Amino acid sequence: MPDLLVDLETGQAQTPLYQRIADSIRQDVLAGRLRRGERVPSTRSLARDLRVNRNTVAQAFEVLIAEGFLEGRHGSGTFVARELPHAPFSPQGPRPNLTRLRRVALANSPTPPAFYARIMSPDGLAPLPGIDIDLRHGVPDLQAFPLRLWRRIVGHQLLVARRDRMHYGSAYGLVELRKAIAAYLGRARGIDCTHRNVLITSGSQQGLWLTASLLAGPSDRVMLEDPGYLGARSVLSSLGAKIVPVPVDVEGASVAAVARAATEPVTPKLLYLTPSHQYPTGVTLSAARRMELLELAARHGFVIIEDDYDSEFRYEGRPVRALAGIDSAGVVCYVGSFSKVMYPGLRVGYVVGPQWLVDAMVAMRWHVDFMPAMLESAALAQFIEEGHFERHLRRMRALYAQKREVLVTALRRHMPGALAAPLAAGGMKLAVNVPRHLGRDEALHRAARAGVRLMDPGQCYLDPARAPNRLLMGFASLPADRLEEAVRRIAAAWK
Repeated sequence: MPDLLVDLETGQAQTPLYQRIADSIRQDVLAGRLRRGERVPSTRSLARDLRVNRNTVAQAFEVLIAEGFLEGRHGSGTFVARELPHAPFSPQGPRPNLTRLRRVALANSPTPPAFYARIMSPDGLAPLPGIDIDLRHGVPDLQAFPLRLWRRIVGHQLLVARRDRMHYGSAYGLVELRKAIAAYLGRARGIDCTHRNVLITSGSQQGLWLTASLLAGPSDRVMLEDPGYLGARSVLSSLGAKIVPVPVDVEGASVAAVARAATEPVTPKLLYLTPSHQYPTGVTLSAARRMELLELAARHGFVIIEDDYDSEFRYEGRPVRALAGIDSAGVVCYVGSFSKVMYPGLRVGYVVGPQWLVDAMVAMRWHVDFMPAMLESAALAQFIEEGHFERHLRRMRALYAQKREVLVTALRRHMPGALAAPLAAGGMKLAVNVPRHLGRDEALHRAARAGVRLMDPGQCYLDPARAPNRLLMGFASLPADRLEEAVRRIAAAWK
């Protein structure tokens, strides 16, 4: 039975009290806040809560029963009617104008409206009508996830739930998960750390925001790959930082551009990198450039944020050690996530950095969400400790390698010359060249009309006009036959 939030201010001051109670309940029914067949409080309890005479509430109920909004059941109480009146009932008073409310909020905000223009953008993950093949990259194959095993582990954590995990936990995150992550990163990414260097976050985006918020502020200069990850640009722009673009070529971020920026009178506070698979080009930062960038950071005193969003998926060549794994000067802050390997809805990420930085992020976190979810953290810790995580990762790496080969073969068969070179050694996406007679926008629209959704990497450039005539195709989430079908449709649409 729900609590009723009765608005006694509804209507005019001269309106009888019982009518105002009836009007408020009626609006809740019409708005769906009170569902059909739902029991409402008794006249006695509601009168006590409202501090009014019980007869006043009874009179309001009588009005609503007569109108058909409530119904009384002998010996059971009063309920919202299962069949509501057909004629729409207009609530008392004007309806709120949400557009006006937003305009007033922006006008009264101490933050300039340009801030909202910088960070508010259409949801790139929102479904589009008419699309039945979605080639968004970064979405894992959820059908291949070991759901039965995961359900068993989550159920086990519920059965052995401890009282201390039902209270507010540590803002650092569950210690078992932090230890499991530290051990895994030592094995898989060559990062020498302990759980004291690990902070659990609600996805990597929160980790990026916490890190950047502590390292940069308004008017501070920050270096960002160009093209680069939109989420990073949005965070840095929202902080009021001045973005210094770092061009990207086949060896990754330009060392020369970083050196020029670092030797200017005002040294940038940080450099954001995606060295394993540069976003969105997919290139890997060369070993020589890794060492040079670490030396520049140590010499000039800026921090490198290493976003290792999908380094687990590499199909050619030897695994590349994380930048944080070869950092001897302590200048790298490492950001990771389980969204690509597990599933996006898990919303578990992590930051690895010096303990002073982790402590500072915890102090800031108290203003945001106190702590990460405990049940998911406990289940994930068990999943890693029992070896399931790395077994699942090996299976997914093999599966994605097969899908990648299917997509490459289909592109070479149906769209000769479309596959962009060089072919990325890893990741969950491929770049395709758009025919010369089409621009990226027209190619996107034609593919969409054929029921296929692609991504335009042009939005990742600070100047979209500099973007090459290419689009991105994600291959991880779809079965092989759908990838083949997508290529056939695109080939026909682009002719």
